[in-house]
Amino acid sequence: MKFNIKFFTLLLLLAISFPLFAQDDDFENYSFDDNSEPTKLPYFALSIGGTSSFLFMDYDDINKKPFHNGATNNLWKDVLDDEFSGPMVCWGFDFFTALSPLLNNFRIGINYETGSKSLEMNYDEADLDNGITTTINLTRKLSVSSTGLHFDYAWVPLKSLAILPGIGVKLGAMGIEQYATSIPADWNGAGFYNGEINEKIEYTFMAFEPKVNIEYALTSFLMLRASASYVLTIDNPFYENAWTINGNNEYTGAPDSVKPQGFAASIGLFLGLFNY
Repeated sequence: MKFNIKFFTLLLLLAISFPLFAQDDDFENYSFDDNSEPTKLPYFALSIGGTSSFLFMDYDDINKKPFHNGATNNLWKDVLDDEFSGPMVCWGFDFFTALSPLLNNFRIGINYETGSKSLEMNYDEADLDNGITTTINLTRKLSVSSTGLHFDYAWVPLKSLAILPGIGVKLGAMGIEQYATSIPADWNGAGFYNGEINEKIEYTFMAFEPKVNIEYALTSFLMLRASASYVLTIDNPFYENAWTINGNNEYTGAPDSVKPQGFAASIGLFLGLFNY
């Protein structure tokens, strides 16, 4: 029997066309649009910047400290007619880097900050027996400084906007200095006034700081940050004496409230690389 090429070709075309027509309904519903979600890049940032923070610590017991050792009714706030109030303003810097691709959306950083407050006044003390009037300068200074590490996790709800909860661990020192000085003072010793009230007290501490940062990348190289946190302070476990006075002399009796702790807020401006 002679093989008919035309007939075979017709059968082949019908066999190929049948499944295509059978799937005609699916073909009409097919969309050529790519509905798959775009692949998101992990949070990335490498930056250094300046910060300004505001620590709302408790000054009550500091303001009530006696002017003279052992005194109960002659307080510094009465003598100075002023007292510490308002937030402790600290200035510092923060350096951080994302841990991608090792840990996506996590970062680690190191920060330093320092701040101080001071009260000062002069008053004249008369020596009626000798007819001499001496000017006395009274000064109180409160200072705080710390260095720490912080670990944060980044959530990026919108382009260029990141919300980062995290926690910081810091080591630092708080100083309380108070002096009464006769004016003028000189090298040979004149200028000391009731040496019992010339003292420098230092408290070394460790602090834990849970924090929430809100960061907005103005450009790929410039970022603005606002933060809120709570600073919880304990005695520095690496020091034998957390409280010392006039050097490394042990100091006792400080109230528990006299610590650099409480609610804190900060702002910062950062330069670096930001990709989110």
